[in-house]
Amino acid sequence: MNYDWIKTRATFDDNKAAVIDPFKGTEWSYKDLNIRAENLANYLQDQGIKRGDVVGIFTPNDVALLDLMFASFKLGAVYLPINWRLKTQEIESVITDSNVKLIFYAEKHVSSLEGVADELLHMDIDSKVYDDIVDPTQHRPFNTVSVEGSDLASLMYTSGTTGLPKGVMFSYDSFVNNPINVALTYKINSTYTTIISTPMFHVLGFNDLTLPLLMAGGTLILQRYFNGESLNDLMAQYQPNYLIQIPTMYYAMLVADNFDLKNFESIDFLIQGGSSPLPMVQKKFNSMGYSIINGYGLTEAPLVMVNTPENGAQKPGSIGQPVMFMDICIFDNNFEEVEVGEIGELGVRGNNVTPGYWNKPEETAKAFHGEYFLTGDLAKVDEDGDVYIVDRRKEMIITGGENVLPSEVEAILSEHPLVAQSVVVGYDSPKYGESVSAAVVLTENDPDFEQKLDEYMRENIAGYKIPRLYLKLTHMPLNSTSKADKLELQKYMNEKAQKLVQGKDELN
Repeated sequence: MNYDWIKTRATFDDNKAAVIDPFKGTEWSYKDLNIRAENLANYLQDQGIKRGDVVGIFTPNDVALLDLMFASFKLGAVYLPINWRLKTQEIESVITDSNVKLIFYAEKHVSSLEGVADELLHMDIDSKVYDDIVDPTQHRPFNTVSVEGSDLASLMYTSGTTGLPKGVMFSYDSFVNNPINVALTYKINSTYTTIISTPMFHVLGFNDLTLPLLMAGGTLILQRYFNGESLNDLMAQYQPNYLIQIPTMYYAMLVADNFDLKNFESIDFLIQGGSSPLPMVQKKFNSMGYSIINGYGLTEAPLVMVNTPENGAQKPGSIGQPVMFMDICIFDNNFEEVEVGEIGELGVRGNNVTPGYWNKPEETAKAFHGEYFLTGDLAKVDEDGDVYIVDRRKEMIITGGENVLPSEVEAILSEHPLVAQSVVVGYDSPKYGESVSAAVVLTENDPDFEQKLDEYMRENIAGYKIPRLYLKLTHMPLNSTSKADKLELQKYMNEKAQKLVQGKDELN
């Protein structure tokens, strides 16, 4: 079957602006995108790349990511975008595990590839050599390879928050199904413009934003690296119809000196995903007449659920209901469906769900219950059918035999006027096994913040759920996908707890 949809899109929208890169000062039409991909497919074939081979790219947001993906689809190769924010050990594990044949890269990040075999580091995507290969004024037509819908189209690796990254497989059917779902759900059409500021190596920015817009024939503005102030400038210049971002990105826009509400006059909807909402940010946008709605997905199933603007205003904590062609089930420990209001593990089923993990049949088997992929997220559903993510199963804190959901503690903390952002994690306790702690970013400097927060929490939550330790930060450490790095925070908390114990020992 032919999955070369960029060629079809180019036929209908040959001269329309598809991708604009303000950083490079370039603009590419749909016709250009197709020709660039055909030129690159020919080049890859000349290098010996064949159907089923894995080809990688290691770059910030750039049209080259689209060049390689579309070329891979034409050739029947496997597209591998590599997260350039990963640590060296994690990057090496991705390269070894994927058996990638060659890697295109941005020169600025090539130092992160030290230790990778020279023969794999193929070409700088910002070089004249690369530009000459893909130059749309010099067209080398390519006959697209026919593939099966079940064939492997792409590998996208997890962020490795609980171990080394795992390769999430996407078949051609699952990879194409997701943008169709997104475009139908958000009613995206060819008149739409958006700005991509989330990393294009990640499903939120790529599968849920970039591909649906291009499939619908809209215009994509690239932001090479995210910066709140720069994004505000791009908003003023391009007047996008919608944004999909991580919550911390909306926060960075709000606190930038050049934030201007006029930039949002063309906005139809704002969506956040990738991590827990920031209540302060939602309230601020609500006060300005805009509702940031929650979307839910994961690397293994890019879009599963989304709220609506109207429902989001009433239920800002909900991720809404399943989108078209998606099923969910919330399971108890015996894999029975829970009752309304009860908490269980969320399972998802749909054509955009991964068939499994690359080279990990045992991990794949554990990740599924029948046709349902087990997300590892604890969730509940209310009487209206709206779903709420409660927490990650693996992040549950067990202190003195009692279960504590970090999200519940964070929700209470976020209501205090001193707290701009909070992340709750467990730390080692010789007495309780684990104890509750909270890292906080404050709205203002207050030397008595710990006492004030402790008093507030004692009035609003059960005693065993109260943080025993606070850590004040100017900003949260983030992992490779811009989520709060909870492993790093746990390390900080354990170090602080150890110092406090040593201090007491010295006094005694």
